[in-house]
Amino acid sequence: MSTIANLRDALRNQGKAKDESRTAGEGVWANYVRATCWPEQPQDVEHLNAKHKELVQELCQYGDLTKEEKNSLRSAKSVIAKAITNNVGVWQVGDDGYIVRNVVTDEPMPKGKSELQEGKTDFQRLMGFIDSARRKLESDTLEPLSADEIGELATAASQVAHALIQMQDA
Repeated sequence: MSTIANLRDALRNQGKAKDESRTAGEGVWANYVRATCWPEQPQDVEHLNAKHKELVQELCQYGDLTKEEKNSLRSAKSVIAKAITNNVGVWQVGDDGYIVRNVVTDEPMPKGKSELQEGKTDFQRLMGFIDSARRKLESDTLEPLSADEIGELATAASQVAHALIQMQDA
């Protein structure tokens, strides 16, 4: 089965055995990395965006993607984009310097998402949370919030802002 077909299958079954597929290198993440970064990892985010767009069009030939499937692809793209920006390779490399391959399928094995994200500083992580929250608040998919939920979010945001001001003054 092709990488695209494997990815489509993994997207359809992503709720089932999620952890199993991650460790086996057969899930959404592994197949997305193979589809966008093999045989050559994009050198910049613009090339990744172009490959992502082509991939989505190709996947749509198997049927429309659900919102969850699109979100999974965007999440994977985001991790790879950060790796590219930080000049980090996405492939597991053995002691011999060669890309590690799956012993059954002979496909290249990507690093895990968490491994690629480990290189982030605390500042980068905090900015990521803030940026994600801002994007969600500005998105068309935001579920309606109750007055209590809005108040709780505002309180949490003000507590973070207060803690940062205290750090700045220290």
